[in-house]
Amino acid sequence: MQTVAILAGRQPEHRYSLQRGYVDAVWALGAVPLVLTPPPLDAPLDDFLAVVVGCDGVLISGGGDVDPSAYGETPRDDLMEVDAARDRAEIAVVHAAMAADRPVLGICRGHQVLAVALGGALHQDLDAAGYGTRHWEEERQHQPVHAVLADPGSLAQRVLGGTTVVNSIHHQAVRDPGPLLRARAWSEDGVIEAVEGEGVLGVQWHPERLAHIDVRHLAPFAWLLEAA
Repeated sequence: MQTVAILAGRQPEHRYSLQRGYVDAVWALGAVPLVLTPPPLDAPLDDFLAVVVGCDGVLISGGGDVDPSAYGETPRDDLMEVDAARDRAEIAVVHAAMAADRPVLGICRGHQVLAVALGGALHQDLDAAGYGTRHWEEERQHQPVHAVLADPGSLAQRVLGGTTVVNSIHHQAVRDPGPLLRARAWSEDGVIEAVEGEGVLGVQWHPERLAHIDVRHLAPFAWLLEAA
């Protein structure tokens, strides 16, 4: 039986959080999800990382913004739910999982974490970067709202599962995927929607919120299990 480490968030304050669709997707594909929370900042990471890489695959879920200091920038004043403990843990997970040859799937924030962990950088705010607010469609989070264009033959095209329109709930995005990842899908206005590398896949959309209405959106989770 395969197991998937799913990394949960620590927001809102005094709570842990995880959209149930991540867990449901893993169960739907016959694997066992193991939900893990990041240790506090004053706690060591060794045991946490050992449990993560003891699973067959790793899923980094959505959530708040990654601290721009992690990619050498000064944070804007309008960042959302920055969590230093989560940033520290998830960036360490990316490196530990790759060293242990465990595949990693990053979704939304997780997609951004992959880029930051591997030497890339983000748009801190898409509106400020000139893209407007069209990517923040929280009221329609369970509906496809914009097209995605993937490179033919890419893993990104494969995990779209034949779909071409996805949901969108983010005000940040990958600006530079870094030296180890390659951008392979984009929205119509040029925002990077998928990155991929050796054993690593990041998608900016939320397939966990679409799979219950269109099973083709299970494809990213299926890739994770196949890669394991």
